[in-house]
Amino acid sequence: MIRPARLPEWRFPRFARRRAYRGQILILAVVIILLFFFAAVAMVDVYHVEEARMWGNRAAQLAAMAGVSGDYPALPSSKWTIYQPTTTPMLITPTPGGVGCMDPVRVELDPSLAYADAENMLVMEMEGVRGFAPGEYYYEIRVLPSYNGGTTVNWPPAEVIRLGGSGDWSTVYPAVGVYLRFEVATFMSSIVGQDSITLHVFGAAEVAQPAVCP
Repeated sequence: MIRPARLPEWRFPRFARRRAYRGQILILAVVIILLFFFAAVAMVDVYHVEEARMWGNRAAQLAAMAGVSGDYPALPSSKWTIYQPTTTPMLITPTPGGVGCMDPVRVELDPSLAYADAENMLVMEMEGVRGFAPGEYYYEIRVLPSYNGGTTVNWPPAEVIRLGGSGDWSTVYPAVGVYLRFEVATFMSSIVGQDSITLHVFGAAEVAQPAVCP
């Protein structure tokens, strides 16, 4: 039986090129699929981190607001002490001095009560709402109790970007500041050998002094 001899592929360059193109297209398709996959994962991670950052900011802000909130008029057990204007602490509501204002008053915070209320709110948010265990997050609370505020030097920590940079925390009213640090697990961080990303947030609240009447 006579069979035709098999000719080498160089005799049919069109078919050889088609086979090479087929391999290149397959490799390109795999690369494109991987790029889309990592892009989608990165987008999910970015959303997850930003959501956690927003939630952390909210938790710190709620804790700070809980620290400065108090009864009004001030009672002996309250965290507020009200002076009018430089006399002994008063236990009654300041007398209105006109529309939208009161006679000059000064409000001060009880540092221990303000700290305790801020801490209780923060723990409730972190452990009761978010499900963190004790020790899985870190926080610092500062209270500026004076009626004219004050300054805390080199706080919050440098990792917190606040108003374009970090530095001293200053207020002109009694205030509570809350710095919070916690970890957020992401897919991309595990690829590069890290278990999670560390987030740093800061929240503050102050007692608005009543307006000074003419």
